[in-house]
Amino acid sequence: MAGEGRSARTRQQRLERRRQETRGFDEGGSRRPFYRRRWFKPVIAIGVIGILASLVGGSLFLIAGNNPQGGTTADSAAADAPIVRINSEDAAATAAAEAVADEKPQFDAPPTLALVPNTDYRAVLVLESGTVTIDLFQDLAPTHVNNFVFLAEQGFFDGLTFHRVLENFVAQGGDPTATGTGGAGYVLPDEQPEPSGALTLGNNGIIAMARGGAGASSSQFFITLAPQGQLDNLSFTAFGIVTEGLDLVRALPLRDPAETPTPPPGAQIVSVRIEQGPATAGGG
Repeated sequence: MAGEGRSARTRQQRLERRRQETRGFDEGGSRRPFYRRRWFKPVIAIGVIGILASLVGGSLFLIAGNNPQGGTTADSAAADAPIVRINSEDAAATAAAEAVADEKPQFDAPPTLALVPNTDYRAVLVLESGTVTIDLFQDLAPTHVNNFVFLAEQGFFDGLTFHRVLENFVAQGGDPTATGTGGAGYVLPDEQPEPSGALTLGNNGIIAMARGGAGASSSQFFITLAPQGQLDNLSFTAFGIVTEGLDLVRALPLRDPAETPTPPPGAQIVSVRIEQGPATAGGG
C-alpha cells in the first residue's frame, strides 16, 4: 500500500508538472504568443519606465534637444550636459572636431570685467553664408557681454560650429567639442539684470548663454529662432539681439548632436569680431 501511495503521488506529481509545463501552450499545442505570457506585462512596464527616464534625462539638458546646452525641452536647462558619443565611423569629422577642440584655450576663471564705459558693443559673426550682427546689451548684462567679448577677442569662437540647431527653437554654438558638453573651462556666474525682467527670450534673434546644472556655460551660446518666453524663468540671461542677418541664422542646417549616428558637422563660425562705438541714448 505504501508503494502504491508513493506511486500514486508520483504519478500525480508528474501530471501536475505536465500541466505546469503545458500552461504556456495553446489548445492546438503551439506556445502562446509572447505578448500573452505572464512575464510580458512586467517587462513592458520596465521598458516604458526606462524610456520615460531616458526622455526625462535628455530633457534635463539645455538647451542640450530643444534646449541650449544641449536637451530637448525647457527643463533641460537645469542639468548637466549628457555625454554625447561622437560617431567613430566618421573618422575625418571626429579628427577635425578634436583638432579644433585641442587648439582652444581653457581658462581657470571668468574674465575680469573690462568693458569700456559709455561704449556700445556689437558682435559680428562671420559665417560661410554671410555676416550676422548682434547688438550686445552691455548696460543690462555686463558680465555676460564682457565674457562674450573676451572669448571673441581670444579667437575662441573662430572655426567652431553651430552644433545644435532645432527648428523654431534655437541655434546653439560655441562648443569646441561640437557635442554640447564643452566650454572654456569655467562656469559663468548668473546675472540678473536690473530692473528685473528687463531682458526676455520672448523675441526672435535673442542671444544668451547655455546652462547646465552648475550654472551658465562659459562659451556655449544660443540664438532664438522664434520667441522662447517659456525660458525666462530658468535663469537664462539674454545679453544681445540680432540686428542684421537673422535670416542667415534661420537658414542654418538643422542638427542634433544627440542623434545616432552622429550627424555631419554643423555650419561653421568662420570668426567673431567685436566692434565698439559711442553709446547711444536708449541703446544696449
